[in-house]
Amino acid sequence: MRTLTLSRRWMILSLAVVFCIPLSGCGRWGALMYTLGAGRGRKIPSQYELPQGKLLILIDDPKERVTWPRARTLLGRYIGEELLANDAVKAIISPRSLAKFRQTDPEFERYAADQIGRKLGAKTVMWIEVRDFVAPVEIEDVSSAAKITLSIKILTTEEEVSPNRVRLWPRLGPGEIIESSLNAIGVNKRKGKNAVAKELARRASVLVGRLFYEHTWGDLEDDEV
Repeated sequence: MRTLTLSRRWMILSLAVVFCIPLSGCGRWGALMYTLGAGRGRKIPSQYELPQGKLLILIDDPKERVTWPRARTLLGRYIGEELLANDAVKAIISPRSLAKFRQTDPEFERYAADQIGRKLGAKTVMWIEVRDFVAPVEIEDVSSAAKITLSIKILTTEEEVSPNRVRLWPRLGPGEIIESSLNAIGVNKRKGKNAVAKELARRASVLVGRLFYEHTWGDLEDDEV
């Protein structure tokens, strides 16, 4: 009778994951199945193939949620390195070029994301908006004690495209949402708030990068991202 019960549990969990894959909010089911050993080693295709040509990675933090500003710079750099290392893109506008343009053009804050990309010679813009950021120095709760939540959109810089068609991916909605987090153990292993922010940026860069190239399910989880 016990064996039958366990088998039924596996069947229910398997069906839950199958039906949850296309829907948002089902990551917890996937994580549970991973813990039980299902799906390890499976190839996960990219969600979107980035167009050829130079890419600009633009980090937007309109409400200044990131308390350590350098974390935004590191996030852009890490994402670029992740994409280049996995051949998801061939060329990226350097963070230095973007920083120089931001400092020297007094109208920078007035430009739309696609305009900034066009002025820097990019064909495509990865526009990343910080939705949430929490990076405490020390915490006792064993849940996700530190986290960063991002919204990702891919835009074209082609001038002939009408404003309603600037976005390439995803076509609708607030953008692709990803969240990277550290539990209390992860927070307490890092020395200081800046170290926590840096680690969140590193982990988030992997999650963002893997939206755009095929990867193996298991590598990411084993790295505790």
